[in-house]
Amino acid sequence: MTQVRPMRELAPHLVWEAVLLLAAGAVIAGLYNANSAVFNKGGMWAGIAVLGFAACGLALSLRTATPNLAIASVAVLAGWVFAEQVNDGTSVAVAFIVAVLAAGGVGLLLALLVGLTALPAWAVTLGGGFIVATSVLKATGGRLVPVTGDARASTGFGLWATAFVVVSIAGAVLFALPAVRRLLSANRPVAGGDDPAAWRPAKLVGALVGVTGSAVLAGVSGVLSVRLTSAAAFTESGQLPYALAAVLLGGVSVLGRRAGVFGVVLGVVIVDGVRRWQAIEGTDAATAMLTTGVLAVVGLIAVWLLELIGRRVAPLSATAPAVAPAGAFPGPFPAPGPFPAPGGFPAPGGFGAPGGFPQSGPSPVPVSGPPVFVPPTSGAPGFVPAGTSSPVPANQPTYPPGSPSGIPSQSTGPVSAPPGGYPPPPPPTSGGPAFGQPTYPAPPPGTPGYPAGPQYGAPPPAGYPPGAQYGGPPPGAMIPQPWTVPGAGGSPQVPSQPVSPPVSGPPSAEPPPGYPQTPPPSWPPQN
Repeated sequence: MTQVRPMRELAPHLVWEAVLLLAAGAVIAGLYNANSAVFNKGGMWAGIAVLGFAACGLALSLRTATPNLAIASVAVLAGWVFAEQVNDGTSVAVAFIVAVLAAGGVGLLLALLVGLTALPAWAVTLGGGFIVATSVLKATGGRLVPVTGDARASTGFGLWATAFVVVSIAGAVLFALPAVRRLLSANRPVAGGDDPAAWRPAKLVGALVGVTGSAVLAGVSGVLSVRLTSAAAFTESGQLPYALAAVLLGGVSVLGRRAGVFGVVLGVVIVDGVRRWQAIEGTDAATAMLTTGVLAVVGLIAVWLLELIGRRVAPLSATAPAVAPAGAFPGPFPAPGPFPAPGGFPAPGGFGAPGGFPQSGPSPVPVSGPPVFVPPTSGAPGFVPAGTSSPVPANQPTYPPGSPSGIPSQSTGPVSAPPGGYPPPPPPTSGGPAFGQPTYPAPPPGTPGYPAGPQYGAPPPAGYPPGAQYGGPPPGAMIPQPWTVPGAGGSPQVPSQPVSPPVSGPPSAEPPPGYPQTPPPSWPPQN
């Protein structure tokens, strides 16, 4: 279950216990006014001690969500064992211990049956109680077993009443500890919990503490009852309804876990005080039992209200083991390091690999400046070596290298480097861009505005000097033009590729200031 702050879970019960304190004070005041002699000779304390231990045991089993409905039958069994031991000459103290151990043994058997099978404790203990009651009835033959000597006692119950108060409050405080409460209340059904019929070790622990502990406390109640009445009964005398009314009135939840600190003590005082008050007034048994039932119903309503409030201020839910979802990292991310100081970046690899993943190797050497771009190498994703084809989408127009934008598509499919690769680009310079006189392919003959003249391949006219070049370049030819690179000593440079027309507009005949207006007269050489 989830961890809940103890005070948030106890706060509603403490408020209800304040109301019970006022009610207990009113009952004691009324009882004193009816007959003040009831407080003489410890008669009031005897009833609180006998009912208190039985109610304390039932409250323990309810806290662990393993209600033990066999406490009345177990109390009768312990009383009969005590009487038999004393009548056989055993000392009172030894007989007391033997009787309580017998009650604890029965509780242990019932607890194992509940804890190992995950069966409802109320069903197991109810059936077990019938078996125990029948066994005592058979052993006694349906007769009372009187006790004599020191086994009888009419005084000294004030000490036992005090012991009940201490055990009840100390157990409530111990149960308020989150670890104890979480361990012992595994049998309580909660939102998101497992199947109530599923077995878990924590359920066995809760059953052992709840059922066995309640049987031991019921055994103490049975022995005190025999000492008070000087006889062991052969059947239970209706102690369970009174104990249940006191526990419910005290705010102990029938669902388990939720309970206060002083509620059981105050509930016992109210129920036993009302019962004695009615006996003094001469109320018949039916009315007395009806009053006890009404008190139990009031306690159930109080438990219901406390559960409603508790779900709001301290909701309970199951805590499932932490399981990483599919595809998630198996371990938590480490805390990030401090923000790097200005002027430097932390060394890569400062974040450790998540739990369960191997480390990638030693961290790179730290750098003292901003990150530097490293060109991709062969084998990097998306890297295409020179001289190889790169795929392009189907029907995507492609253009030859150096073509200006805007020309119509000439081919489709992947672009391949020519055999031998493209010629290298011009060497980088430290100056600005180089300018030259661009040339353009000669227009075909007949183009409007183009002057007629000798064309490439036409026969020279008569008298033309032999060996001299005649006619223009072939259609579409492009002649490299020289330019001068600034800072290169004025030597003319010839581009390694034909110069393409500018793409941003018509060429300008005027170069920028500082550049030669025309190429050197000695270039190109004449044949």
